[in-house]
Amino acid sequence: MLEFVEVIRFSKKDEAEIVRGLLESEGIEAFVDDKGTSMIPETFGDLAVYRVLVRERDLKKAEKILEEYKSEN
Repeated sequence: MLEFVEVIRFSKKDEAEIVRGLLESEGIEAFVDDKGTSMIPETFGDLAVYRVLVRERDLKKAEKILEEYKSEN
């Protein structure tokens, strides 16, 4: 069984979902882990943690995609 690892984290769920969508559009299976944040109101900002996870085998490719994405934005 392949394990999922964190590639990046955000304090806002919408940002994490955008990155998840970007990675999936590049053929990388990804999901947002927001376990434990459902009880934290959105107004708490940085206390909330939304982790974008990818399969370990895809980590390097995902990191490269995110580097390119950050440099363009």
